[in-house]
Amino acid sequence: MLPSLVEKLIESCTREDHIDIKAFCEALGVNIAIRPKLKNLCEIHLEGETDKPVISLSPTLDKKTKFTFVAIALAEYILTPERVARTGICYDMFFLEDIYHQRHGYRMLLATRIAVPKHLINLISSTSPEAEKLIAQANYLPKFLRCCVSNSSALFLLANFSDLPQS
Repeated sequence: MLPSLVEKLIESCTREDHIDIKAFCEALGVNIAIRPKLKNLCEIHLEGETDKPVISLSPTLDKKTKFTFVAIALAEYILTPERVARTGICYDMFFLEDIYHQRHGYRMLLATRIAVPKHLINLISSTSPEAEKLIAQANYLPKFLRCCVSNSSALFLLANFSDLPQS
């Protein structure tokens, strides 16, 4: 997917102080399913005869964890669609434990940009009481939101999409 299209999609799904992640999924043709027998917390894979991308979530997850996994899985799908098509990607509880250490990686830069409007990224990156209030009220896990990098290179990442390493 061309970077300008991703950037335009993010802009079109931005609603004042949040990004409509469900609209983002719809625009990309990604389904979200709750799967009671899922062995992992979250998976993204292609499913059915049409090879439609599906983000499967465990029903035991709380709302903030579900939103967090959806943003991360969407970033993964945008950055490495061939990996999603080939084997799918699974996320377990150990993945979440290590999330903050991944904040400068391509996946997390894009995932946080998909989840947070750019005008709030600098605010969240600060340690102000206002930032903590925003983090507490958001639909995402606090440790995920603390991965926002001020002056994020996510837009640089989008602009240089073709230079990304293939995984």
